[in-house]
Amino acid sequence: MRKYSIEFKWAAIATLAALLWMFMIKSLGFHTQDKIRYVVGFDVLFNLVLILIYYLGIRQKKIEYYKGVITWQKAFFSGLVMCIMITFFFPIVQYITFNQVTPDFMSTLRTALQTQTSMPIEETIKNSSFDLFLRNGVTNNLSFGVVIVAVVAYFTQSNKAVESKKGILKPEVVKVKKNKKQNKK
Repeated sequence: MRKYSIEFKWAAIATLAALLWMFMIKSLGFHTQDKIRYVVGFDVLFNLVLILIYYLGIRQKKIEYYKGVITWQKAFFSGLVMCIMITFFFPIVQYITFNQVTPDFMSTLRTALQTQTSMPIEETIKNSSFDLFLRNGVTNNLSFGVVIVAVVAYFTQSNKAVESKKGILKPEVVKVKKNKKQNKK
C-alpha cells in the first residue's frame, strides 16, 4: 500500500476539494431554482482544479518515488491509479452533496426543468435522479481522468527517460572499415 500512498493522498485531496467546491457553489446561491442551470458550468470549471491535482500528484510521484526520472508509462499508470481512486470516492461526494449540503437539490432541479423547459414530466423526473447523477459522474470522472492523465503524463515525463527510451529502441550501429592492405595478404 505504501507504493500507492501518494496517489491515495491526492485522491483524498481531490475529494475534499470537490466537497469544498460544492459548499462554495451552494453558498453562492447556485442551488436555487433561478441559478441551477449554471451548476453544469461550475462542474466544468472544477475540471481545471482536477487537472492541477493530477499534475501535482504525478509530479510528487516523479520527485519522491522515482527520484526525478519517470517515463510516460509510469506517470500514466500513477495518474490512472489516482483517477480510479477519485472515481471510487466520487459517490461519497455525491451522497454528501445531495443528502447533507443540499437535500432539496433534486426537487429544485425537477421544478426548474418543468418551469424553464418544455420537457415532459417523465423526462424531468428521469433527468433529476440521484442515480443518473451518480452514473454520469462516474463515467465522466473516468473518461475525463484518463484523457487528462495521458496529457499530464506526457508533460511530466523526464527528458532523460525519453532519451534512454529512444536509445533502447534504436541501438547505435557502428560501421567498421576494413583496411585494403590487410585484405590483399
